[in-house]
Amino acid sequence: ITPAPYSYPPIRQPISTAPTIGTAIGHIQSKRDLIESNVLISYDASGIAYPSTQYTMNGLMQSLKVMAGGFGADFKFMLWEGDAEKYIHGLVNLAAFLANAMVESIEYDSCDELNWQNINGKHAISNSCGQEGRSYQDENCPWGSTEFLSCDVDDNMQVTAVRSGNQLRAPPPLKCKAGSGEDVFTGYWDEISGRVITDAPFPNVAERTDIEGCCWWGRGALSTRGVCNIGKLNYYLGKRGADLGRSTLYPQLDFCKYPEVTCTSAMGEQLRWTTALFEWSERVQRYEILSSSTRDGWNFENQLARFVNGGMVDSHGRDSFFNSVSRILSRGCHKSGCAELEVRMLNKRRANFEMIIDDVFSLKSIPRTPSNATSKPTRRITRQPTAKPAIVPAEPVQPIAMQPMTANPVDVQQIDPRPLAQPNQPTSSDVNPGDIQQINLSPPTQSEQPLPISGNVGEAQQTDPRPAVPPEQSPSNMGDVGEASFIDDAYNVELIDIEGNFANRISVKQIFRLKRFSVAIVFYYHIIL
Repeated sequence: ITPAPYSYPPIRQPISTAPTIGTAIGHIQSKRDLIESNVLISYDASGIAYPSTQYTMNGLMQSLKVMAGGFGADFKFMLWEGDAEKYIHGLVNLAAFLANAMVESIEYDSCDELNWQNINGKHAISNSCGQEGRSYQDENCPWGSTEFLSCDVDDNMQVTAVRSGNQLRAPPPLKCKAGSGEDVFTGYWDEISGRVITDAPFPNVAERTDIEGCCWWGRGALSTRGVCNIGKLNYYLGKRGADLGRSTLYPQLDFCKYPEVTCTSAMGEQLRWTTALFEWSERVQRYEILSSSTRDGWNFENQLARFVNGGMVDSHGRDSFFNSVSRILSRGCHKSGCAELEVRMLNKRRANFEMIIDDVFSLKSIPRTPSNATSKPTRRITRQPTAKPAIVPAEPVQPIAMQPMTANPVDVQQIDPRPLAQPNQPTSSDVNPGDIQQINLSPPTQSEQPLPISGNVGEAQQTDPRPAVPPEQSPSNMGDVGEASFIDDAYNVELIDIEGNFANRISVKQIFRLKRFSVAIVFYYHIIL
């Protein structure tokens, strides 16, 4: 059957106040109005939207609290309630669950799987045995590990689904009953006449013409189907588990003996949500493919974290996060092409997911806490931070040869700034030996005392007339100048130019102690005659 035209109702703002950061349940409850207006919506025969009667907000919240809190198994629905860092992951997980549930059952307002597959407008009655070529009664749990969980098939079981679709001319509800052989066949339902035609056998895609033992069609919000999946319900939630000494939610309900109990029980809506949340927790969340190759391996929780940390943008094409989890639910594998058929109405499911993420839960606008914000190094400022000064280039200087001298620290500021004599042409008559002492160009010995520095290093660098030192020698390449602190030690004075030759200017550098790297020397120098 062709689904009713799908269009989203207008997005309405929630009436509740903003939730507390870190509580998934609080966030969901604050979005009640949006969820009821855009997610829990069904469509009548004319395609007009109305609030679902089978799937309501109260039923969802009641079951969600139970399944996220724990139900006696070693796994639960991942909501990360109260975790300020990961509760957003839980909301994304719920969004993916609801996006699939909308397509499987909510929009049809039905607990039972519908007879939707047809060939030229003819719906095989034997579709109750399986649609899309599947045989639900043969879908057993893997042998050697969980085969004991599968329900036993009773060929004499007779069950009829509670309801059919909302169309004006909808196929009859799915059913199963005993009887097989050449003279036992079921026929088809005709879209044109709106009648069941039983005058000749009409096979489904899997070539079945009878409905014996075909009682395992989908039920609940995710249409949980097959003897393995329904058997797991019985073991983890129902009577089978209770008989084996497990603590289960519904110890009196035998899902294998009465598979229709999901839709007919007095617990009604709670069961429709609970069975679906269980299937998602057991089959989707626990899905894992181990591989030595990162490309081939797949783990649900890792992929969920990758999606959230990537800004909740599904940018991996056919193997995006949402496409993969939808395949796991519908096909049991995650990669594109892993099954003969792609997920039914995958584009519609993905549109639902994006709508819930962006417009209903508004997850991208939730402020992140420090624990899930991207951490950056903290810059530590020292006692006396200074701004990085600009070094003013000066006129090029000519190298000159000079005799070693020592200087009296007290007389350094009084040195005559007249130009030095040219090499090999000293003019001793112009120099007063009493004014200038020899300056020792060799490294200081342990007995020598360092030369004290006075003045503001910022001022000294701003008046520096030399060209900037090469990058590998520049203090700016060794750390943050703003994080350096002054030291009161001084080093020897040198006469060098930028190429390492003797120069005609004396430089005195003050020392910055950098946070992590090295010590840079800033020269303050005077012209010496």
